[in-house]
Amino acid sequence: MARQRSTSATRTDWADFARWCVDHGEPALPAAPRAIAEYVRELAGGEQAASIPRRVGAINDWHRASGLASPTGDDRVRLAVTRAKYQHRKPSATTLALDKRELETIVASSPDGLVGARDRALLLVGYAAALRPSELVSLDVSDLVVTHDGLGLGLLRGRVVVPYDEPDWCPVHAWQEWVAEAGLTAGPAFRSVDRFGRLGLTRLGEKAVTRIVQRAAERAGLDESRYSALSLRLGMLASARAD
Repeated sequence: MARQRSTSATRTDWADFARWCVDHGEPALPAAPRAIAEYVRELAGGEQAASIPRRVGAINDWHRASGLASPTGDDRVRLAVTRAKYQHRKPSATTLALDKRELETIVASSPDGLVGARDRALLLVGYAAALRPSELVSLDVSDLVVTHDGLGLGLLRGRVVVPYDEPDWCPVHAWQEWVAEAGLTAGPAFRSVDRFGRLGLTRLGEKAVTRIVQRAAERAGLDESRYSALSLRLGMLASARAD
């Protein structure tokens, strides 16, 4: 016989299920899988949904402690528990598109120094070219060429030319400023900068770009949790559709 967990929570959970069985004319020992599944579905619709795994565990323990086979392994019970967990899962945060006004606000609030120069270039180039996060972090210095038409980017999907813009929001000027301040001649286009202002050698990852976007959004007074590296591309695509 399996040893029952002698906790007050187990006793309370079992007592709740036993009362439910009495109210519904169902035997508690042994309990029918169909009845347990219905009990779980009722819990899933109320404020006690988070306690479902613990309560099903109590039903399992009580049966085994009574020398009975546990009905909680039945597929109907498993399915009900899985659906309850899915129904009450924490919703994932939706990535918002950065519109042009928000982009200008966060660029204006970027810090001074090397970090600020990098962030402005990354944000403005990523937005203007509607770059996917993977494309942004894979850029090398040699992939970006300034011409009279703007900033040419050599991507796997082809060449993209980003035009000049107003000086404060110009991706071409921002790129030139970053290259000059960082002394870039080759290698990764966007790199880490440590807390002492020293330039790193390795390229940024997509998660690092998301952190840069979120810090910039936070400085601008936006809800940073709603933005990610993808917000740059989404913002430009939304702007293009609006035009």
